[in-house]
Amino acid sequence: MNIFNRILILGAASLALAACSQATKEETSEAANSAAADTAANTEKAGDAIETAGDKAGAAIDEAGDKAAVAASDAKQNTGEALEEAGKDMQKPN
Repeated sequence: MNIFNRILILGAASLALAACSQATKEETSEAANSAAADTAANTEKAGDAIETAGDKAGAAIDEAGDKAAVAASDAKQNTGEALEEAGKDMQKPN
């Protein structure tokens, strides 16, 4: 094989390698873009789930607060009635 043929074969091999390298870069870029899109979608879903959980927790806290207020009001009423009865009992002659 003469030198010109060797140079020609080496040049063709170099071009083929460069073309494969570019295709690999493009495939890697596409895979990275796909992974980024998946991450963005999953992050959005996670954010929505956190927001929903926060809303449910807020509603549960509000409900618990309302129940505690009713219980405190009932306890106040019961305590007042018990004190009145105790006062009446103290006024009765022995």
